Amino acid sequence: MKHYIWMEVKTTNESRLLVKLFKAGINVYGITYGNGVIRFQICVEDRKLLKKIPGYAFHKVRDSGLFALLAYFKKRILVLLGIILFVLFLFLVSHVMVSVQVIHSNKEIRDLVTKSLEDYGIHRLTWKKNFQEIENIKQQILNDYPNQLEWLEIEVSGMKYIVRIEERIITNPDEKKKQCHLIATKSAIVKKMLFSSGEAKVLVNDFVKDGDILISGELIHNEEVKGFVCATGDVYGEVWYTVKVSLPLIYEETEETGKVRWNFGWSKGDLDHIVFRPRVQSYITEKKPLFTLFGIQFSFLKQKEVTITQKTYTEEEAINKALLLVDEKMKQQIDQNDEITTKKVLKKQLNDSTMDIEVFVSVVEKISRQEEFQEIKEEG
Repeated sequence: MKHYIWMEVKTTNESRLLVKLFKAGINVYGITYGNGVIRFQICVEDRKLLKKIPGYAFHKVRDSGLFALLAYFKKRILVLLGIILFVLFLFLVSHVMVSVQVIHSNKEIRDLVTKSLEDYGIHRLTWKKNFQEIENIKQQILNDYPNQLEWLEIEVSGMKYIVRIEERIITNPDEKKKQCHLIATKSAIVKKMLFSSGEAKVLVNDFVKDGDILISGELIHNEEVKGFVCATGDVYGEVWYTVKVSLPLIYEETEETGKVRWNFGWSKGDLDHIVFRPRVQSYITEKKPLFTLFGIQFSFLKQKEVTITQKTYTEEEAINKALLLVDEKMKQQIDQNDEITTKKVLKKQLNDSTMDIEVFVSVVEKISRQEEFQEIKEEG
């Protein structure tokens, strides 16, 4: 492959110059003219022949073809080498694990799991394992120590494995309580009774108060106590609450435009930084962690452009939103199996920018607990 270059020279007589090039034995493969300057393409071997033409100052402009591309990269070799090394560095730090953190209060359990992890290839300065390999190792460790470990989770956080453990506690079954009632824990209307031992003292739809006996541990026949058991089961009742919420009437609605920008960022503690300045004014960010180095987490960022519109709730919308807030507030107080059956607005008050609402809520929930009692022996 021949190496061609473009040369440049100032001249006021292009024809005379071309004649001199021909006489010097230089082949010209391309030529351009402009403003007293002529550019021409020759073979690189012919450049030394230009010295035979006096009175002209020839300057190399650039290489041609593939050699121009090679020259471009040669000038920027340090930048390219830096990019390659940086990409290689990112690849290595995102695939090599530098630490394993086992979290548990019991040192013996921590040492047990750490040793087992090392046996299965999870330790410092090892290649990061894929999801399926981690799942297999988790299951194998649990199978190896069924009496010591209840649950184990291996989380990949940047360049670190974080291992969380729940120890299996095997205790002797508690001795059964000999004599106990199921009593009410709060005032309610009984809605459901599920019990396997004891005698019911109330019926469905009865009103009960805190401390009332729901299921008795005394077995009575012909108005005489014939024996004692520990009443077991659950009683559910309808309980009433009054919940107050305050709702801003003005809110912001966010909508994605479909435009996406990509970025890189790093964060330490509560401080976040980005590499490139965002080209959109309002956006939401999805973060994909790459690796963590010296306590700094590096991430790949997907910035999605959004438009933000300020809107105002109507009174009906505000009430519906407030009732949803009541649901969220109640779910923090009640158990997962409890059921909200009724919500009714008792009072509402509109202010300049908020609405204050008071809501009556009824919940069907467990209202019973076991309580031991002592047999009362009659004197004489």
